[in-house]
This record gives sequence, structure tokens and C-alpha cells, in this order.
Amino acid sequence: MLDQSQVDAWLADFLAKLRDRFGDRLIFVGHHGSWARGEAGPESDIDCTVVLDHVEDDDLTTFRDIINAMPNAQSVASVLLLSVAELKQMPRYEHMQFFYGCKVFHGSIDHLITPPPSESLIADIKFKASDNLHAARHYLLFPHELPKVVHKLKYHFKNCFYALQWWFLINESKFIPRKDDIIEMLDDTDDKEVVLVARDWHKLEDDRTQRPAYYIELLERWSRGMIARLEDYGA
Repeated sequence: MLDQSQVDAWLADFLAKLRDRFGDRLIFVGHHGSWARGEAGPESDIDCTVVLDHVEDDDLTTFRDIINAMPNAQSVASVLLLSVAELKQMPRYEHMQFFYGCKVFHGSIDHLITPPPSESLIADIKFKASDNLHAARHYLLFPHELPKVVHKLKYHFKNCFYALQWWFLINESKFIPRKDDIIEMLDDTDDKEVVLVARDWHKLEDDRTQRPAYYIELLERWSRGMIARLEDYGA
């Protein structure tokens, strides 16, 4: 696993290469994800978003060459490349990543997009909860080898954490970037538990294998409860 100094060096090298190859066409570079939050784990990627003025075929080749020249790119690089037009056309809730929990390394997008309204955050919470619900119920209601399929739910539990970040932002006007911090602020037992699972996913591998139904039922119950909470918002 990389340490923070190695990630910082990787990002500095990546930014230098982007500036050298794209020059004034480079509009924005932002760093987000677990390394930006200061809670990276053994399998954490280096997450970035790069925005160019436009994207053509040759730009894809250039960008691929830059990534291929980066150390450990296949195992750590997780970079989203967008044009200005593509950035503007993203679903509004996806713009939240640029305003909360994002370290800006180059440029600005403030003149291009604005923070999404609460309605967009509610829509994203609804999408995440519904997607989680469908996955959990599929495993619970149809024949599956639960000790195997439970390990596929990593990102579903991460989405519980992201949904609760938006929930706090809507209801408390606070953005809580780290899992440890949000756990301390949660009152609901299932809210706490899904974030704990997301935080400790790698440590819980053996327990998931031994008690798969517990985790799948937790995900189903949390998702069902969150959807019920959304009824008060007309979502």
C-alpha cells in the first residue's frame, strides 16, 4: 500500500504531465476519494477528475499515454476525463463531488457549474438506496451462495456512506467527509452499522463469509428504511 507522501508525489507528477501535454486546454484537475479524505485502505485508488476544454480522439490517446507513464497506474489510477460540455451535462447530483471533499489541484469549475440543490441530493440518495435494496433482495429472495455473493456488496455499503453524507448536508447543513466522524454523529443503529461495514470492509472478510445473511439483511433493512425516510421529502 502507498503512503500519503507517495500519493502526493504521484499526483504532482500526474499534474505536471497534464499541464505539459494539454497546456491552456486543461481547465480543471481535482482529487477526491479516500486518499483525499485521509482514510485510504489497502485497495484504495487515487481518484481524480480531469476536465479539458473539449475531448477528441487524439486526446484519448494522449491521456492514455500519460496514464501508462505513471507508476502503478494499473493498480491505483482511477481518473475521470471530461470535456466542459460533458461536465455540464452530468446529472446534477454528480456535481457534488466537485464542491465537497475535493482538493483542487488546477483551475476551477465555479464558472461552469453550481452546487446542486437539495432536490438533486434527494434524487441521488433515492437512487443509491433503491439500487442497494434491489441487490440485497435479489440475494435474499432467490437461490444464491450467500458466502460468495456477500463479497460483491462492497460498493453498495460505500453508497450507504455517501447517501448519509448527503442526508447530513440536507438536514444539518454540514458535510461530513470521513466515516469515523459521521459514525460519531449518527443516532440510528443501522446507519452506524452500514458505515462501520463500509469503513472496515477488508477486516470483515472472514465474518462476511461466516455470517453473510447478517450483512445482506442489514443492507436490505437500511435501504428500506432510507426509502421510507424519503417519503417526507416528496421524493
